[in-house]
Amino acid sequence: MTDTLWGAVIVAAGSGSRFGGDVPKQFTLISGERVINYSVRVFSSLVDHLVVVTPAGDEWHRWWTPPPGVDTVHGGRRRQDSVMNGLKFLHSRGVSRVLIHDGARPLADTECVLRVMEALNENVAVIPVIPVRDTVKKVSGNTVEETLPRDELRLSQTPQGFHLPELMEVLADAGDITDEASAFEDAGREVNTVEGSWKNIKITDSSDGELVSLLAGKADRVIGTGLDFHPFDSGRPLYFCGCRLSDTDGLMGHSDGDVVLHAVADAILSASRMGDIGTLFPASDSRWKNADSSLLLGSCVAMVKRAGWEIQRLDVTVIGERPKISPVRELLIHRLAEITDISPEKIWIKGTTTNTIGDLARGTGVGCSVLTELVRRSP
Repeated sequence: MTDTLWGAVIVAAGSGSRFGGDVPKQFTLISGERVINYSVRVFSSLVDHLVVVTPAGDEWHRWWTPPPGVDTVHGGRRRQDSVMNGLKFLHSRGVSRVLIHDGARPLADTECVLRVMEALNENVAVIPVIPVRDTVKKVSGNTVEETLPRDELRLSQTPQGFHLPELMEVLADAGDITDEASAFEDAGREVNTVEGSWKNIKITDSSDGELVSLLAGKADRVIGTGLDFHPFDSGRPLYFCGCRLSDTDGLMGHSDGDVVLHAVADAILSASRMGDIGTLFPASDSRWKNADSSLLLGSCVAMVKRAGWEIQRLDVTVIGERPKISPVRELLIHRLAEITDISPEKIWIKGTTTNTIGDLARGTGVGCSVLTELVRRSP
């Protein structure tokens, strides 16, 4: 129909709390590009009017400036309120066919969008879906109740396409929904499907951001090492990996002497080419006298994150006769995970000795070697 006007609503009003960090996921950087811009590029070339639903207020302007020709409206309390604000804007522009897309799905491809648009010529509601590849279990608590047949199961994606007047009518009476198709289903109306795309994933947490970078073929990976040694000082408490393990037999140092956290800091700073702990927190500066090393490492982590890097692995080797690592391994791993803001599954800590060689074998001190891998979602 030559007189049909097409519109798209990109829903980008969420806080992205599960993603973590200070920037909502739809405005974070993935491979040097704001997540929202991936979708804006695709839909700008396919529809007559494009509107992005942003969070309420003006803070989002810190992270994103709409390109020319892209309009914005503020979101509402619920998803359907946000979508409805976008629909009202498009309705005022004479749009009759609309695509609703999640702003946190940056890899929607043109072919998938066109399949939805083509199917809307014969149907009122169309969604892209992909088959379920894994075996699906229905679980109660920790117990499997049954295995669900997956032949008829599909994973729903966006963009979801609708005739705009019908969608506005359905959403006006809808309860809480997670997608617009469910409002149609609840209203007893038919929803048709087309083939989706396996790359069209939705970013929920930081690991999804890494996957998007890999799928986009633009992820940077770097390796860094850190090495530190401290002699024992019986008059100080022992801080190790951010934990106070004893009130005596601590480690010498201008700060609290936490050899593990110092080595971790140097490793991530080395990988990201952002300096070293001695330069950033010099012993000549009285501010760092007896400083909590967990705060120093936290500052280093924040620096590399601001540069777009994410810590993917920390392999920690403690060198010396004491403390013994295996009895406190889980405690140390979970504390290090808290300080670096990564999953404990990405960390391993082990101990070794020097086999009677040198001062470490005589128990006068302890060393730590760290290997880390960083992934950059943005330059």
